[in-house]
Amino acid sequence: MSFQNLKDATKDIDVVVRSENDMSLLKSALAQMGYSVPAIRGPYKQMQASAIMENKDGFRWDIFVNVVCGGLKLSDAMADRATNLFSMDRVSINMISLEDIFIFKSITSRERDREDMYLLFLQGLDFKLIRDEITWQNDNSMSAAWVAFFFNGLEEVVERYSIVIPFFDEFHDTAYSDMLSQMILDRLESGSATVEDLNRNFGVDDIEKHVESMIQKKLVTKNSDGSFSLNRD
Repeated sequence: MSFQNLKDATKDIDVVVRSENDMSLLKSALAQMGYSVPAIRGPYKQMQASAIMENKDGFRWDIFVNVVCGGLKLSDAMADRATNLFSMDRVSINMISLEDIFIFKSITSRERDREDMYLLFLQGLDFKLIRDEITWQNDNSMSAAWVAFFFNGLEEVVERYSIVIPFFDEFHDTAYSDMLSQMILDRLESGSATVEDLNRNFGVDDIEKHVESMIQKKLVTKNSDGSFSLNRD
């Protein structure tokens, strides 16, 4: 946001690299510049960064390898939408779109990210693009709960700033479905369950249809007796 002149300054920079090797090279370069690994707690720990480096002035690099906060992927569409900031002989730096920054910020629990989301909203975001990205992420993520974090961030901004977000009800339904998936996975941790078992647990009429979608995502497997179990492969 600073590079796009939406903020005067920032306390940290979030970087997503495409491989473990890229992360190692970046960490090595930062270490040569005086950066070291700080003590991590609270919201920063919850972001599940692959590496965090900080200098003596407290400026921080949060480095992720393809996945942010344990669920949100740097998709090919995000990479295609990114614009080049600068390139040198052996490194290129690209900025993701404002819409994708909005998505990334929605899944964190950092207070200032809600302010940033509102500022981004005021720029006139393409929420159809955001909806399409969330749909792709939900279809391709092996994590069953990250969309709930996305909707929670969205809801906080709507309530705090009294704004109207396009597709809000659709995002709500996706988040509800996501949370139901997580509850089913938690239930199956204690053993297999039939459709009737899950109906008693959660009182959802179309539970079998929902579980079938989880089977397609390889989160759940159907046993020979018709019951369902976690897919541990």
